[in-house]
Amino acid sequence: MNDPKTFDIELKGQNAKVTDHTIKSAKVFHIAFSDRRPPLNITIATNSDDEKFWTSIPEGRQEEAEFAGKVIATYIRNYRRMQACATTTDKKLPAPNLFG
Repeated sequence: MNDPKTFDIELKGQNAKVTDHTIKSAKVFHIAFSDRRPPLNITIATNSDDEKFWTSIPEGRQEEAEFAGKVIATYIRNYRRMQACATTTDKKLPAPNLFG
């Protein structure tokens, strides 16, 4: 399933544009805010206890990264759910005859 490469989210009342990038094997999200805040890059990291968490790149905006990461994860989960629910039909196949 293909996740969206660009989408909009709301973070604490502010609109933000999110773009999805892959650097080596890491998924990185670039967040451009509609206000004057500098852009934020976040990714998922693993701590020494093997627990995953959202972190900023470079480090220093951890609280923003954790909040934005949860909003992005929710957006992607909902997007995937909607894609799985979408019904598709193959236009090349004739419609089945229900009366014969």
